[in-house]
Amino acid sequence: MTPDAIGTAVRDGLRRGVPVRLSLPDDGVVFVDHAVPVLAVHRCAPTDPASATPATCTDAHILVTTQPAYVVASGPDVSAARDTILAVTRALDEAGTPPLVVEVWTPLDAEPEGGPDPFDRAPGFTLFTTPAGPDATTVEALCDALSGIEVAGQGASVDHIVADSVAPPGLAPLDVPGALGLAVDAVFVNARDGEFYPRVLAALREAIAPAIRQAAAARAAVPLSEIGRATLEPAALAVDAGLAEVASSFGLLLQITPVNGDAAWEEFRSTCDRAPEFVYRPLAFDPDAARRTLFSLPLDEVEDPVVAGLLRESRDEIAAHVRMTLDVDTPQFLPTSLRVYGSPDDDLVVLARQLIARLDAALPSASGSEVVGATAFAAAARVQLDAYGAVSADVPQDVQIRDDIPGSLMVSDGRLLIGAHTQIPAARVEALLAHEVGTHVLTFANGAAQPLRMLRYGLAGYQDLQEGLAVLAEWLVGGLTPGRFRTLAARVLGARALAEGADFVEAFRVVQGEAGLSGRAAFTVTLRLYRGGGLTKDMVYLRGLRDLLQHLGEGRPLWPLFLGKIALRHAPAIADLRARGVLSEPPLRPLHADSEATRQRLARLRGGLTLLDLLAPEA
Repeated sequence: MTPDAIGTAVRDGLRRGVPVRLSLPDDGVVFVDHAVPVLAVHRCAPTDPASATPATCTDAHILVTTQPAYVVASGPDVSAARDTILAVTRALDEAGTPPLVVEVWTPLDAEPEGGPDPFDRAPGFTLFTTPAGPDATTVEALCDALSGIEVAGQGASVDHIVADSVAPPGLAPLDVPGALGLAVDAVFVNARDGEFYPRVLAALREAIAPAIRQAAAARAAVPLSEIGRATLEPAALAVDAGLAEVASSFGLLLQITPVNGDAAWEEFRSTCDRAPEFVYRPLAFDPDAARRTLFSLPLDEVEDPVVAGLLRESRDEIAAHVRMTLDVDTPQFLPTSLRVYGSPDDDLVVLARQLIARLDAALPSASGSEVVGATAFAAAARVQLDAYGAVSADVPQDVQIRDDIPGSLMVSDGRLLIGAHTQIPAARVEALLAHEVGTHVLTFANGAAQPLRMLRYGLAGYQDLQEGLAVLAEWLVGGLTPGRFRTLAARVLGARALAEGADFVEAFRVVQGEAGLSGRAAFTVTLRLYRGGGLTKDMVYLRGLRDLLQHLGEGRPLWPLFLGKIALRHAPAIADLRARGVLSEPPLRPLHADSEATRQRLARLRGGLTLLDLLAPEA
């Protein structure tokens, strides 16, 4: 493909508003997502045909493929590579976005034989510019961004050299006005023996990506979001689809929840001194096939570092969930649970005990005796689902009353599952609808409206925020009762006992004695904690609410967190993807979102309420 043909193809893509990806000889690539004021370049010098291309050069091309426009060129014809880069540069210039050209290379001869080991030095960067530019603002922005990079806990060193021309060793300069050169020390290769460290290179890649974008944004005086990819690449879509296929093939909570909960209570209640025997449903999927799928997905081909990071985390957590289904009712289950969900930190345990002390000191609250059964609750849920479904076709309308869910509620893959023997206090119905339908089903539907399918099934670590939002919804509708607070605190104390090695009976006594629950309520909490072999997930309700209140107290927004099933730590990444246009506005807000009572309660939260403050009666 000639440089003229490449320039024509890029112009055509820019005019039509579609990404352009072109293959060049020797594994070269031209990629332009849209009209952006940056073009990252990587070139390899020609080598002796009898020898292999240096590993650092062929691997280091990924340092530029994170950008929304890049050229990777190699092979013997250096002039052709240069002409290709200039053709792309001209096409972007004609589209009204004169690009900052940043050529990235790794100095292959920087380390002498037996030089310093990469483990003992920080990442290093050298900027090369000519007297003609780029301007000082651009250079300063890049230097500042690179200076903040750390790899393996070591901070970066940054140097700036003004030279007559800018080019990697052994290559002719591009002669593009204002081009900038960035030499990246090859800390991902051991200079002594040539050993390659791919994860170090990956860390550098992810760190350099926003630094180059920040420099381009400073030069063009545009928001950073305008210099990111606005589309999901085919590799990202393929990985996401594969993850979603596995995630939807099994329901973790269904697989690890005993089907004989009611019978187990009848067995346990007579003496309360012997752990019941639980019965679990057979696996409804093939774990080996699921793991093969997970680890065959082309994650290394995903170029957008933000998307790649989200997908990699999700893959690893789904793999842990698959492992948990295989280890149900074995000693191997608990270690994986602790790795996925963690254990209660000391501050959370103190908070749980403070809650219980406040509840013990308060006057008993009046509670009605009217209860709502499974059929009536299902009918109320269907009314809300109909209301949400009138706004979005992605809202599942599946409500099931199940005999194999002991007296509880659960949302699995957007389906609301109701235990056949469920009895809900009438005063708690609205709160539980806000929890299950207005949070869990709603975020599934909002995630289903996005191009990333994993947003409906849950990014890694989403459970804390998901349950924090759901419990907060109970408070926003005025249904977070003292009894509910006591249960959430009891789950934390029971999870701490579990993590410290307590058996079922010991944890039951902690939950009943320290938290003050009735025998049946303490059994239900303990069953949930010990299902599968030890599941610490239930302490995330209180932990998630605590962290969410801190988030809101710092003035951060609430409703964008309903875009899908995400973790609080993902909020910056989700905001970045929304700003770039990769993700869209979520179609649904909870039915209670715009009520006057919700607005007033949110205003109080933004004043800095703590979790203990939620116990105080409202004025």
